[in-house]
Amino acid sequence: MITLLKITFPISDPILIFALVLFIILIFPTLFKKLHLPEIIGLILAGVAVGPNGFNLLSQDVGLSIFSQTGLLYLMFLAGLEINVKEFLKNKTPSITFGILTFSFPFVLSGLLFFYIFNLSFIASLLISSMVASHTLVAYPIVGRFGITRNRVINIIVGGTIIADTIALLILAIVSESAKGQLDQIFWLRFAGYFMFFLLLVFFIIPRLSKWFFKNYDGESGTEYIFVLSMVFLSAVVAEYAHIEPIIGAFFAGLALSKRIPHTSPLMNRIEFIGNTIFIPFFLITVGMLADLKVLVQSFPILLIIFSLITIALFSKYIAAFLTQKIFRFTKTERNLIFGLSTARAASAIAIILVGFKLKLVDESIMNATIILILFSTLISSFVTQNSARKIALIQEDEKPDLKGLPERILIPISNPHNIEQLINLSVLIKEPDSKLPLYPFMVIDDDEKATENVINYNRILEKAKSHASSTDNVAQIISRIDTNIADGIARTVKEFLITKVVMGWHGRASTKDFFFGTILENVLQKTGKMIYVSRINSPLNLVENIHVLIPPAAELEIGFKDWVNSILNISSQSSSKIYFWGYEHTHQKIKDYISTLKSTNDIVYRSAKCPSMLKVISKKLKNEDLLVIINARKNSLSYNKHIKQIPYHIDDLVDNSSIVIIYPEQEIIYTGTIELQV
Repeated sequence: MITLLKITFPISDPILIFALVLFIILIFPTLFKKLHLPEIIGLILAGVAVGPNGFNLLSQDVGLSIFSQTGLLYLMFLAGLEINVKEFLKNKTPSITFGILTFSFPFVLSGLLFFYIFNLSFIASLLISSMVASHTLVAYPIVGRFGITRNRVINIIVGGTIIADTIALLILAIVSESAKGQLDQIFWLRFAGYFMFFLLLVFFIIPRLSKWFFKNYDGESGTEYIFVLSMVFLSAVVAEYAHIEPIIGAFFAGLALSKRIPHTSPLMNRIEFIGNTIFIPFFLITVGMLADLKVLVQSFPILLIIFSLITIALFSKYIAAFLTQKIFRFTKTERNLIFGLSTARAASAIAIILVGFKLKLVDESIMNATIILILFSTLISSFVTQNSARKIALIQEDEKPDLKGLPERILIPISNPHNIEQLINLSVLIKEPDSKLPLYPFMVIDDDEKATENVINYNRILEKAKSHASSTDNVAQIISRIDTNIADGIARTVKEFLITKVVMGWHGRASTKDFFFGTILENVLQKTGKMIYVSRINSPLNLVENIHVLIPPAAELEIGFKDWVNSILNISSQSSSKIYFWGYEHTHQKIKDYISTLKSTNDIVYRSAKCPSMLKVISKKLKNEDLLVIINARKNSLSYNKHIKQIPYHIDDLVDNSSIVIIYPEQEIIYTGTIELQV
C-alpha cells in the first residue's frame, strides 16, 4: 500500500474511485477513436494500467465489483436484445449450418490443443474450447455504416451467432455446475429440470408480463426502463438459483424482450445509452485490471500458449467461413465478411473465462492469454470487416433504392443572425423548382435556467429568417428546440421533420476543444446521413460567374450522388453560371450519363485533376465572384478521401474571397450516440 499526498494506493475513497473511472471512460474511448482503434481495447488497456498489475490505482473492491457484475449482465442482455429471432428463423438452414461450423471447428481444435498438448484437465479444456468457439459481433456497426445490413450473409452471421454463443454458454453452465459435483445421472436430470424451469420463466412468463406492462404503462419511459432492468436481474437471479450462470439469464432475457423493445424506440436508446456509457465500461475496465501483461516477457510457455490460442482461434473461424462459402456459394468477399464478423471474441469470451478463473479451473496464464486474444481478435475483426464491407458496398451500389421520390425538406440551422440571408438564399437556390414544401429555419436553445427567456429571443431571430424567405416567394416554418447539445438537436429535428437536406454556416476554424470532442459539423455528420451543405458565402450568389466543383474519386457511388449534381445544376441555372467539374474520368462519365437524362442546358466543362493537387490547380482559376463547391464525404464512406477531408482546414491559405460550399452527400450510416461495445 502506497501513500501519496494523503491518498492511499490503491484508492479506497469511493468518490475518488468513481471520479477516476469516469475520467477513464471519458478519455480513453475518445483517444482510441482518434487513433482509429476499437474503443473496447482502450477501456481494457486502461484497466490494465490502473489495476493491481499496473500502477495499482484501483483494486477489486465491493463497489467496483457491483458495477462490474452489472456491466457483464448488461453486456450479455444487450447481445440478446440485438438478435432478431424472426430473421434467424427465416434463414434457419444456412444459419444453423454456419452456427454449427463456427462453433465446432474452434471447439474441437482448441479442446484437443489444451487437453493433449498443454495437458490441462478435461473440464478446463472444455471451458477454454467453449470460450474460443464463441464470438461477439463487435464489428457489426461497420456493416451499418456501409449500408449492407440487408446483404444475404448478414442475417446468416447473426443466426449463427445465436447458435454458437448459446451452445458455448450452456457448456459453461454445465462446466460450472460439474466443477462443484460430478457428471452423473442425477446431475443431468437436475440440470434439465432447472433449465426447463428457467426457460419457462424467460420465454413464457416474462414475455406475457412485459406485454401487460407496456400496454398499461405506455409512454412512461423511466418506469419502462426500470421494468426492463428488473426483468434482466430477475432472469439472472432465477438462472443462478437454477444452477445456471447469471449471464445466461441476462442473455436469454434479451432474447425474450427483443420483440417488445423496438430498436428505434426511446426505451432502446435509454437502455443502450446507460449501458454503454456507465455499466459496460466499468466491466471492461475491471477485465483489464485482471490482466498481467508482465507475463509476456517473463515466461516462454505463456507466450507459447498465447500464440497457440490466437492461431487456433483465427484459423478455425476462417475454416468455418470458408466451408460456409463453399456450401452456399457465397463470394470470396462475403466469405471474408463472415470471417471478419465472427472472429472477434469479447462479451461471451470474457464471461466464460472469468467464471473459469473464479472456479479455479484456469490460472492467470490462461486469463492473460484470453485478454490478449480479445485485443488481437477485435483488431483483426475490425480491419477485415471494414475492407470486406467496402467491397460489397461497391458491388451492391446499383441495388440501392432510389430516394429521388422523397419530398425535399431543407433544414437551416442558424447560430449567427448575420448569416440568415446567405443561408436562406443558398437554400432557395438548391431547392428543387417544383418543391412546394417550406424551408425550415431552426435554432437550438441551451437547456439551462435561461431557456424560456432565450426561446422568446431566438424566435424573434427566426421570424427574421421567415420574413426573408417570404421575400423570395418561399414559405418558411420556423423551428426552435431546447436541447443540451446542438448536434443532437439538429439530428433529432432531421428525424422528426423528415429533413432531406441541411444547410449550415461555417467559420473554418477549429479550437482545441473541437479537435478533442469534434466540431458541431463533425458530430452532426456522425449522427445523420442526410445531405449537408456547409457554406461560407462572401458575395451574393446571384453574382456567381463560375462554379468550380471539386470531386473525390468514387463520389458517383454514394446514394446522394444525383442529389448534389441536381443542386449544382439548380445553382447554375438560377445564377446563369458556368460549371467546371474537377475530378476523375470515371466520375465525369457518370455525371455526363446522368445529366444526359435531364435534358439540361447548363454550360458545363470537365477538367481532370487528382486529389493531392486538386485544390492548388483550382485555386489558380478562381475569381472573387466564383463559387467553389467541394464534394466531401463522411469517414468510412465509399468516397471518403483523406486529401479531400483536409481541404476545408487549409482552404484559407489558397482561397481568399471566393464563396465556398462544402457538400456531404447523403450516405447510409448507423449512429448509436454511445460507445460501440457490443453487437
